[in-house]
Amino acid sequence: MLNPTNLEIHRREINDRSPASTLPRDQTLILAQLVIDASRSFDRDPDTARELVFRASKLLEAEVARLTHDQQVGKLAPWQVRTATAFIDRNSDRNLQVRDVAAAVRLSPSYFSHAFKESFGQAAKSYIIERRIARAKALMLSTADGLAHIALACGFSDQAHFCRTFGGLVGQTPSRWRRNHQERPADLAA
Repeated sequence: MLNPTNLEIHRREINDRSPASTLPRDQTLILAQLVIDASRSFDRDPDTARELVFRASKLLEAEVARLTHDQQVGKLAPWQVRTATAFIDRNSDRNLQVRDVAAAVRLSPSYFSHAFKESFGQAAKSYIIERRIARAKALMLSTADGLAHIALACGFSDQAHFCRTFGGLVGQTPSRWRRNHQERPADLAA
């Protein structure tokens, strides 16, 4: 049975949780313990039991509200969108696979691919490539590194692969793009 100190710990743990967060394993354990302690308290201490049931119901209500509000059929939940985009940007230095991003948001690659397209309006692989190209553009403008080094830093297998992908997406070679977008001394004087 929970004593008043443990009850206060449970209260803080539940109140500190955001309704927009997922229900992690530790919260599931807290919920289970609340229900077990409440069932044991009904005969001896009905007020504590009522309080425990109230806390458990609040935890469940928050999770139900999150699921019904966030989950749109066929789309990623907002937390999954945030997690996926952050994961893609953190890993733009390697040849990231869709299955890696799907695992980060705890979905099967097949479902993730469909939900990603519904949420973003484009395939996950296309989005990943666009983010890698965006990183390459930033490196081309902020460093003097050669294209081969930038290609590897952005997860491309080699410079040729990078140039083909860049040209297909941007419409010009990386070196031409770099020349056209670097600040020139005349531009600085203006």
